[in-house]
Amino acid sequence: MKKIILVAVLLLTSMYGFSQESSIQEKAVKLIKMTSGQQFEIMTEPVVKMIPEENREAFKKELLTSMEDLYAQIAEVYVENFSEAELDEILAFYHTPVGEKMVAITPELTKKGMEIGQQWGMQLQPMIAKYSK
Repeated sequence: MKKIILVAVLLLTSMYGFSQESSIQEKAVKLIKMTSGQQFEIMTEPVVKMIPEENREAFKKELLTSMEDLYAQIAEVYVENFSEAELDEILAFYHTPVGEKMVAITPELTKKGMEIGQQWGMQLQPMIAKYSK
């Protein structure tokens, strides 16, 4: 009887630990989707446009599936660096008016930032050439 109780306790403990890890993982994925999902969509737009029109919908479907895997992998990094309580606080911020605004305008900020970065990179060409001799 003691063995059965011990096994039951071990199973319940491991299940509790798994559910906690699942919960924190889910919160990390939610945060990534909330803060970076639109950015990933912007970054993949040029790739989608390279696909022939007749194959785009199938490609987008497969791309979205692969992005779920990407989110899960990135979430592991978040889980390593934030506690569940910290993720709760970050998520709470993104549900405030300022946080919602941040999420809403981040794609535009990213797009403009990339354009500025490209222009800056072009300006570096003469400097790179000067020091590459």
